[in-house]
Formats: sequence, structure tokens, C-alpha cells
Amino acid sequence: MKALLVKDNLPDFNGHAALYQMTPAHEGHEFVVASAANVPFSGPETYLFPADADGEIKSFAELDGSYRGGLSHAEALSNAGYTIG
Repeated sequence: MKALLVKDNLPDFNGHAALYQMTPAHEGHEFVVASAANVPFSGPETYLFPADADGEIKSFAELDGSYRGGLSHAEALSNAGYTIG
């Protein structure tokens, strides 16, 4: 399963956010935004969110692969069963 980087350094996010195209779709979503940020009082977290082809978040419900304690898109995508490539 692959996650293809479509757009890096998306605006309007705290930290680092990027848009990935998922093959096959992840939980029914072809596009996913990975967002890695240091959050006050809770620390580092990397979440995956369903998105459209332009990188607009469709829902802020976190997808499988999201985790706390680190800032790695690759790790979150790996947690979901995908490799970047």
C-alpha cells in the first residue's frame, strides 16, 4: 500500500502538514492530510485526516495511523499500513 506525496507544507496548519494520495484508499478516502505538530499541554502528535484533492480537510475525525508522542508523517502512514513512495 502506497502513500504518494501530492503537496507539502500546506498553509493554515500548525507544524508540518502534507497531502497524500492513498493507494488503495485509506478507510474509504483517496486523499489524506498528515499533520505533525507540537500541541501545548499535550506535546507532539501526528494525525491523519480525510481530505479532498486540494488538501481541504473533510473531517477532523482522526484516521487509523494517527498517534501522539512523535512528529513523523512516515510513522503515522506506516501505522496505517502504508509506505511513502
